[in-house]
Amino acid sequence: MLEVVEEHALIGGKKFFGGDEINMVDIAFCSVAHWLGVIEDFVGLKIFEPHKFPRLNSWIQNFKSVPVIKDNLPDIDKMLSLLKRRREMLLASKSS
Repeated sequence: MLEVVEEHALIGGKKFFGGDEINMVDIAFCSVAHWLGVIEDFVGLKIFEPHKFPRLNSWIQNFKSVPVIKDNLPDIDKMLSLLKRRREMLLASKSS
């Protein structure tokens, strides 16, 4: 999926998927911008490598630097804590 986005969606030097303004596609793709890094940290597996996806990496930086986005992204430590609790709950339910 990341390769398809890199090759087809962010061509022409666009700052965001719709051009110079954030649109619904950017909002829908927010999970890549924020959650992917948290999940990578949680599982200890690197999926997104900025040098392989320079356009997507640029989009992530642009997206996360917009004040309304930046001010409302969930705290990474809280997200990691949530993932850890969910994992513990799943493991506990399997052993019951």
